[in-house]
Amino acid sequence: MRRPYVLCAAIFAAAMTIGSGAPAADYELVSTVVFSRHGVRSPIAAHPPLAALAADAWPSWPVASGYLTPRGAELAKLLGSYYREYFASQGLIPAQGCPSGGAVSVWADVAERTRVTAQSLLDGMFPGCGLAPASSSMPIDPLFHPTRAGVCRIDPARARQSVLRRAGGDFVSLHRKFRAEIAALQGVLKCCQPELCRASGTSAPCSLRNLPSALVAGDNGVRLSGPITIGSTASEVFLLEYADGLPDQQIAWGRASTPQAIRPLLRLHTLDFELMERTPYLAKRQGSALVDKIWSTLRHSVETNGADGRRLTLLVGHDTNLANIGGMLGLHWSLPSFLQNETPPAGAMHFDLLRDRQTREYGVRIRYVSQTLDQMRRVMPLDLVNPPETAVVKNSRCNSRDGGVCPWTDFAKIVDRAIDRACVDSGRQGP
Repeated sequence: MRRPYVLCAAIFAAAMTIGSGAPAADYELVSTVVFSRHGVRSPIAAHPPLAALAADAWPSWPVASGYLTPRGAELAKLLGSYYREYFASQGLIPAQGCPSGGAVSVWADVAERTRVTAQSLLDGMFPGCGLAPASSSMPIDPLFHPTRAGVCRIDPARARQSVLRRAGGDFVSLHRKFRAEIAALQGVLKCCQPELCRASGTSAPCSLRNLPSALVAGDNGVRLSGPITIGSTASEVFLLEYADGLPDQQIAWGRASTPQAIRPLLRLHTLDFELMERTPYLAKRQGSALVDKIWSTLRHSVETNGADGRRLTLLVGHDTNLANIGGMLGLHWSLPSFLQNETPPAGAMHFDLLRDRQTREYGVRIRYVSQTLDQMRRVMPLDLVNPPETAVVKNSRCNSRDGGVCPWTDFAKIVDRAIDRACVDSGRQGP
């Protein structure tokens, strides 16, 4: 039997009171913007192809490449059910029934996995209400992909210079620093197929440690090739195999079939994202449209003093989007069972607009919420007693108050300095 809502609401109201040696501020949640990654999907066609990375055949999946799996939809629905209970405990939405018109807005990228994730979250939050997410009618939504949509472009020379500077001048030192992870991944993949080494000009024995990392021309300016990005792709697939409930012997061919075994391999994934998604130049070009949308939505609530009626805005996109936002704004998060700045399936960054009950001043607290891998694998129901993992996101550019609340005026300055207005399509469709 679940705890009564009154008790849960009291517990969470107490949690919203941010304590320190000084008198604590008592905050109320006025509105929130949730930016969610899509849920568990099948592997996406990679470059180089997955078949070239491993000695053994990869497992088959029940859906087309890059599509949300049935397990992914089910997990997103469970997360949506938790969101309903949590936001109801904060007084943001009603505990039962359907939301009033305009209170909830949902916008998803055009990809199947993002649209179905958004629908699954809505089905979990508001069952029987017939709510559906909106999406762009264009083949590429400039909100999520401004450079691919042609709103702005990435200068390859500047991108190369920015990434190399972040890498320390070249990739040799990074290969040395992560040699243990590369060696461990080699032991799992038994990499590589000979054609991969021939394409890279490597004459040494074909393995990850003998492949160079390099920045090469890509559809979006530049892309990374070599063991770091191979490790990024492969370790993410292992995570998805585990989360989707594949048999142990099919998860990394039984050679890294637990979260404890997959976790060190994922360091190459977070390194890849640190270089290619969080490097400030690339992050600003690719993330400014989203940051502007989040900012303008919160600002409207402040300007109307919460009287606009909008309580929850849900945006569903990709892990790259989350990394771009983090790189732009200097954000870092550490969920207990994941690596720093990791972006698990259906995990979400919550931008909570808070108001001090006494001073009426506004602030923004950012939280990261995600199911654990074991919660995903076991398809565990979620509620306030058995919640997903949550971490307060640290903003390195804000002198946040206790509890990670950044004063509104400070947050506004950080956002204004971060946004590259050339990459914001003022005439685009959107929520």
